[in-house]
Amino acid sequence: MTSYQSVIRPPYAGKTVIDFLKEKFPYHSAAEWEFLVKEGRIRVNGNLVSSEKQLFDGNVLEYEPIPGRIKEPEVNVSYSVLKETDEFLFVEKPGNLPMHPAGRYRTQTLLSFLEKEYPKIIPVHRLDRETSGIVIFAKTEESRKWFQKKFETRQVFKEYFALVHGNFSKEIQLDGFIGKDIHSAIRKKMVYSPNQFSEAKSCQTQFLPLSYHELENISLVLVRPITGRIHQIRASLLFLGFPILGDKMYGKRETIFLDFVNYGMTDSLQKELGFERQLLHAYSIRYLDERTNQTVMVKTKGFPEMELYFPNWKNYVP
Repeated sequence: MTSYQSVIRPPYAGKTVIDFLKEKFPYHSAAEWEFLVKEGRIRVNGNLVSSEKQLFDGNVLEYEPIPGRIKEPEVNVSYSVLKETDEFLFVEKPGNLPMHPAGRYRTQTLLSFLEKEYPKIIPVHRLDRETSGIVIFAKTEESRKWFQKKFETRQVFKEYFALVHGNFSKEIQLDGFIGKDIHSAIRKKMVYSPNQFSEAKSCQTQFLPLSYHELENISLVLVRPITGRIHQIRASLLFLGFPILGDKMYGKRETIFLDFVNYGMTDSLQKELGFERQLLHAYSIRYLDERTNQTVMVKTKGFPEMELYFPNWKNYVP
């Protein structure tokens, strides 16, 4: 059975095993975690522990789940391989499909599905569960390192489609900074600012308006991220006043995300969001393979929600 490991880092250093498990992995109740500890399913640095064992920075906590104990949410399995080479897989991921095991998702992930046919593939980068579009997998560790180096040196050019609220009418290049939003109740939320702030990283993004749907007051925007920061596109569009349709964390009301975590997708949340997922789609990837001196370009189709409101989108893409 596969086990899962977590390296203890602040702010969890100093907490007990049970407190760490309850806060970090709320898909089990406190009583369920206590049961799993007693069953010997939790180890720290390879040793069985009590629930009150104190954790320290650098400890490795290992969890061995009981098969079938967690009911995994349903996912969209309509992924497809767009291009395959001796080194890489270019895959179109649908929305509502996580990349790899995390939280309640253990076997229902894109990586798990692909490993049935490609046992040794490694993700080169990632997309959020709700974001659709192109993701790249390497067939060897050497190939992964080669491609990640191209990402790090900004030699990979990506384009996204975003459906946003409002009339996005002019081209914008946003140069600024992104970092943790210390004023948010959501631990993993980021915030964009035109000014430097503590622990922020620089980010750059180009936004090109493609079309406006006046009746629905929504716009189709082509996004070209120059840097690749976590939640860069979503946080930047919120800053500009054009949040992405269906975005729970970077939408018009931040507490939608907290409501969703606590109560799931209720009818009232569905009505407020308009869509169950954020309508962000990784459309194309381009890079120069200097080993062959050839430019590699991979594109996807449009996604269904975009086709619904902008059926002629191909006429607008430069």
